[in-house]
Amino acid sequence: MKFSRKTALGAVVAVSTLLATAACGGGDTSAGSASPSAAGQVIVPDPGGDLGKAMKKAFFDPFEKQTGIDVVLASGEFDAAVVLSGVKAGAPAYDILNINAAGLQRFRDNAAIEPIDYTLWKEGVRDKISPVKASDDAVPAFYISIVPSWSTAKLGDKALTSWADFWDVGKFPGKRTLAPGAWGAGGATFEIAAMADGVAPKDLYPIDYDRVFKSLDRLKPNLVKFWETGAEPIQLLTGGQVAVTSAWNGRVAGAQEKGVPVASTWNQSILQYDNWTILKGAKNAANAQKLMAFMMEAQPQADFANAIPYSPANSAAFDLLSPERAALLPTSPGNVANAVTQDYAWWTAKAPGTDKSNEEVAIERWQAWVSK
Repeated sequence: MKFSRKTALGAVVAVSTLLATAACGGGDTSAGSASPSAAGQVIVPDPGGDLGKAMKKAFFDPFEKQTGIDVVLASGEFDAAVVLSGVKAGAPAYDILNINAAGLQRFRDNAAIEPIDYTLWKEGVRDKISPVKASDDAVPAFYISIVPSWSTAKLGDKALTSWADFWDVGKFPGKRTLAPGAWGAGGATFEIAAMADGVAPKDLYPIDYDRVFKSLDRLKPNLVKFWETGAEPIQLLTGGQVAVTSAWNGRVAGAQEKGVPVASTWNQSILQYDNWTILKGAKNAANAQKLMAFMMEAQPQADFANAIPYSPANSAAFDLLSPERAALLPTSPGNVANAVTQDYAWWTAKAPGTDKSNEEVAIERWQAWVSK
């Protein structure tokens, strides 16, 4: 199966697997089959791939060792309707979920998630959740960024500093690729096109669709295609089909570790995040609450960030990371100052004068534009 970080509401919910396989790569694993320990268990969807390995190393294995509670990992494709039907039937398949922020509202609308028991958290931890704050029913799990990236083999010492540079094929020659707007918020293409046209980050929302598509019209002659998986932007760069692309920071970092001649800038990076939530009626809700409290502590958060180049939700984790590692992460103090956090509340809100979300309207506009 191939997955992308598509976040269109009503499509496959981005329950950890969706993000993992697109932004960092993944594969199927089998659900745990061992008998529950005396301390019980907690059932978690397994994203697989590098993200799954990082979570297991930083969160799940240490939690099992500390508490005796078994973390049972379930794999596969997760459909929002299926997950929600299980909740409505009083038999949710999982206890704790990693839900993309753009899909969270659907679960809230269906009263499908439980309040978080912050009395289990160590003192001061909730206050350290940043830059997006923890809410009553959801906690940011980690942060990734979509960044302008380019082939240093093609551009040499020329370095992009903005999305406007991405559009400047005169100064930075070569073909381009972006994520498809059919993903709505997922690929950040709407925000990217707006900033490329000069919209200030603080003025991005509400997104001006007319301005966005005029901006895309200017770039269209230089677009090779719209990439479909998280791996594809780097593949297109290294294959020479494009000189410049949008890409997830983890993909860029992974390529650089292998000596691939690619670079990126944190300026105007698009910050995206997932949330940990606990399903309504979860059989092992008490253990899920304990797992969540453990995962948000500074040391497990730092261990996670050392295992994969995703930012920790707990900002105190940066005190436990080396400056070299922090420099690779989207929300480190030196990088986050120039980042733009996607406004998921706007994306999921009803578009004025319609019964559709802003994301649904954006996707409809995209389909009309791309078919021209």
